[in-house]
Amino acid sequence: MKYNVFLTQENQGNFHAMVPNLPNCHAYAPTRQGALKTIHESMTQVINRSEIIQLDISTQPKRNETPWQWFGAFSDDPTWGALFDEIERKRNEPIFYI
Repeated sequence: MKYNVFLTQENQGNFHAMVPNLPNCHAYAPTRQGALKTIHESMTQVINRSEIIQLDISTQPKRNETPWQWFGAFSDDPTWGALFDEIERKRNEPIFYI
């Protein structure tokens, strides 16, 4: 099986290798080749002592209920309309990219 390895040269010149699909699988070495060798050994150890299983969870996740009691709570606020006018004005402004 093939795994992606992120290999980064650190500021001090050392190399850091990590495998996104294998939690806590990192290696540090002063050379690129050393980091690749160390991460290969680390990957082998992690894979040899691990297994992937699937668990069936019978409960439903908690739903976020919409707090309907709060809608309209500020309808008498005299600044409410100005706030939405400002939001609409900002939304319609042209966007300049540098």
